[in-house]
Amino acid sequence: MDIAERAAAVGRAGGFREALAAGMLGETCDLTLSEAVILGLLAQDVRKVFVTLGHGSTAFAEALRHYADAGAVHVVTARNETEAAHAATALRWINGTRSAVVTSIGPGALHAFAGSLTSASNGIGVWHIYGDETTEDEGPNFQQLPGRTPGTFQRLCETMGPAYTLHTPEAVSAALRLGSTTVDHPYRAGPFFLLLPMNMQPAMLEDFRLDRLLLDPPPRLGAAAAPEIDRALATLAAAENIVVKVGGGAHACGEKLDRF
Repeated sequence: MDIAERAAAVGRAGGFREALAAGMLGETCDLTLSEAVILGLLAQDVRKVFVTLGHGSTAFAEALRHYADAGAVHVVTARNETEAAHAATALRWINGTRSAVVTSIGPGALHAFAGSLTSASNGIGVWHIYGDETTEDEGPNFQQLPGRTPGTFQRLCETMGPAYTLHTPEAVSAALRLGSTTVDHPYRAGPFFLLLPMNMQPAMLEDFRLDRLLLDPPPRLGAAAAPEIDRALATLAAAENIVVKVGGGAHACGEKLDRF
């Protein structure tokens, strides 16, 4: 089964988890790192991708094309990378739809990075997937950050939120797990930066177990114990004035706060 056949199966089944559960994909396969990332995103219900593509994301875009053609993912072409970042943030903020931003290397990625400040400062989970310089250090790649120190773009991204460079294809599950715990954090989400070196995007994963891409969402905090709730109620009832400080984790609780 090749990538086009897998994409068609995922499209017919209505999702990657559904296709895998129905036995439509088999247990293992040979696939590129780019396709593994796409399937991992689909497993986390990321079905909309805002893109401004270039030479730094060519291999990823080629894999994405198959899943877009099969109707498994909706690809939206943005005019500017900052626009893509804001659109993805607004979509998650307004109706909870998970999405990703995909850009090329260098200036384009920096535009998206600037736009990620909105999601970082408001606690909105968005995937940011950027092309990056190769892992072979063969010399400057067109439009990478200047300088001879490797990993500069990851260090830059880490000033805004968690970042991971997929330096080897076998690390894909670890990268996706870290991304999931960031963008779907139950009370303080934010952007996650997944950097794909240009030579790693087409790299092959052989005999790869597809269930390695099925990751559970991060757990939420449990309910407070009854004694703590009773003490809180007694304190509120005895107070003459109550001041409530609401953090960013309550951005979706407007109606509940009004009732409170």
